Amino acid sequence: MSLRKSFLLLGLTLLISFSGQNQPIQAADENEIANAIKKGVASLRTFPFNNKFVTGLVTYTLISSGESAESPEVSRGLEIITNKCRQNENQYQPTQHHYYEATIDIMALQAADPEFYVSEIEMIAQYIVDGQEEHGGWYYPNQPNNLGDTSITQYALLGLWAADRAGVFIPNDVFERAAAWHLSTQAQNGGYTYHPTNQPPNRSQIRGTMTLAGSGSLAVIRTILFQRPNAPTTDPNSKNPLNFLERVAPSSDINPANQVQGVPKAIRPQIDNSIKLSYQWIDQNYYQAPPNVTENHFYYYYYALERSATLNGWEKIQNQDWYADGAEILINRQSPGGNWIESTSYQSNAPSGTCFCLLFLMRATQKLIPQRAPTPEIGAGILAGGRGLPDDLTKVEFKDGQLKTEASNRGEFNQLMAGLSSIELPEIPDEKQPELTIDLSDREALIGNFKLLKQLSANQSPEVRQVAAWALGKSDQIEQADLLIELLKDPDLTVAIEARLALCWIARLPNGLGHELDPTAKYADANVQIDLKPIIIKWQTAVHKSWKQWYLEQRPYELRDDFEDPAQIKFQRKN
Repeated sequence: MSLRKSFLLLGLTLLISFSGQNQPIQAADENEIANAIKKGVASLRTFPFNNKFVTGLVTYTLISSGESAESPEVSRGLEIITNKCRQNENQYQPTQHHYYEATIDIMALQAADPEFYVSEIEMIAQYIVDGQEEHGGWYYPNQPNNLGDTSITQYALLGLWAADRAGVFIPNDVFERAAAWHLSTQAQNGGYTYHPTNQPPNRSQIRGTMTLAGSGSLAVIRTILFQRPNAPTTDPNSKNPLNFLERVAPSSDINPANQVQGVPKAIRPQIDNSIKLSYQWIDQNYYQAPPNVTENHFYYYYYALERSATLNGWEKIQNQDWYADGAEILINRQSPGGNWIESTSYQSNAPSGTCFCLLFLMRATQKLIPQRAPTPEIGAGILAGGRGLPDDLTKVEFKDGQLKTEASNRGEFNQLMAGLSSIELPEIPDEKQPELTIDLSDREALIGNFKLLKQLSANQSPEVRQVAAWALGKSDQIEQADLLIELLKDPDLTVAIEARLALCWIARLPNGLGHELDPTAKYADANVQIDLKPIIIKWQTAVHKSWKQWYLEQRPYELRDDFEDPAQIKFQRKN
C-alpha cells in the first residue's frame, strides 16, 4: 500500500469515528432539524409524568418547545413539581437527585410563569443557596470533606440563574464565591474535572463535559454579576451576545464595616481569561471531547456545548460550525419513535437524553439571554408621575421593561412640573460658563443630563431638587444612584421620598428595601399633635443606610475604586 493511500485511509477512519458516526458529518438542513424537534416533542408527550426526578426536565423541555403551560402534560408536570414545595414548612423536598432535581424544577417553573410560581421558585432557590459549600462550589448534600463537583455546581448555578430571571434576589456573594471556586479548580490548560482535588489534575482526568460545564457556569456568573456595555472587557473583538445584559436582581446583603481602603483587583478579566482557556482546550480537543456514544453523558455533552458556546459567543470551534455538526450527529441517532435511546446503565434516567438533544436542537439557551429593555417613554411607568405611586406598592409590577400600576394618580406631581416656570443656574466659577436658564416644565430635556442634574440636586428650591430626583430615576443609570442616596437625607421630606422612588426604579424593586413610602402618612388623621421631625429623621436614617449598602453591593465593578472589595480579594489568583 502506498504512503498516500495510507494517509487517505487514516483520514477517512478519523472522520468516520468522530462521535460514533458511521458517515462524514454533513450539516442538517432546517427542515430536518424542525422535523427532528417535532418528533422528539411528540415522544415526550407520552411521558407518564410520575414523581420521577426527571419530570422537571421533561416539563421544561416541552415549555421550551412552545408547549402551553396549560396543556395537560405540562400542567401535570408543574403540579408534581409544586407538590415538592411544602408551603407550611417553607421547604423544598426533592425526591432523588438533590440539586440536579432542584434546578430542573426551578427552570420549569420559571419558564411556565415566574410570577405565579414565585413562592415556589424562592423556596427552591433557598434550598440551592443553602447547599453551597464554604469553598464556593456544590457537592452531594451532607457529605463532608469534599472539594466540590463541577457538574453539580453547574446545575446549581443554572437553577439560581432561573431564579434571578424570575426576580428572586440572590446575594451577589453566592455567585462571586462560585466564580472563585471555578478559577481555583481549573487546570492550567483550561480543562475541568468532575471532582477537583488538592493536586493538579492529569490530562486523563479532564473531561469535555466538565470543561464545557465550567466555562458555561462562569458565563452564567458573568451574566448576573456585570452590567454591560459599561463593564470592562479584555477582548474588544468578542462577539459575546451578553454585551447588552444588565443586572436586574439587586441584593443588600453586605457589611460595609468589613470593607478596607485600597485599590480593587479586577474580577472580570480573570473570568474572561478562564473562559478563554477553556475555549482553547475545547478547540484543541474538538474531536476527542465528546464522550463515547455508549457512555452515559453523550447527550448531556451536547446540551452543555450548546449552553457554553451560546453564552460565550463561540460561533465556531476548530473552525467548524459546532451547532451544524452537533445537529447532524444527534439527528442521525434519533430513533424512529422520535426519542433518543439512553445507554444501558442510564435507562433509569430516560428520557433525559431526549430532553438534552431537543434543548440542543432548539438552541434553548439563546432564548434565555435577555435583551436590554428600551428606555421607557416619558409618561409611562412607576416614575411617570413621581409622587403619583399608589400607597400599596404591591399593585406595582414590571412589564415589557417598564413599571406599571393598576391606576395612575399623577396630578400632584404633574401640577408641580407645569407650575415651575424656569430657574437660573448659578455660574460655575471653574468652567466660566454663562448663566443658564432651564425650563423645568420640559422634563424630557433633563433625563440623562447628569451634569445639569447634579447642579439641580443642590438647588435651594426643594421643588427643583424633587424634579432632579425624578429625572435621575428616569435616567435609569445605577452609576448616578449616589446622588439619589444623598437626596434621601434632604431636609424636605418630599425630595427624600422622590429620591427613594427613583432608586426603586433603578433597582427594579417596586417595594424598595422594605421601608414605608411616607413615614408621616399614618399620622395624617391623628387627633393629637405629633412631633413628626424625629419620625422623619429616623426614617431617613434607615432608608439612607439601606440604600447605601445596596449601592456598595450593586454598583459596577469598574466603579469600585474606593475600597478593597472583599469579593475582588477572592479573585487574587497566583499564575
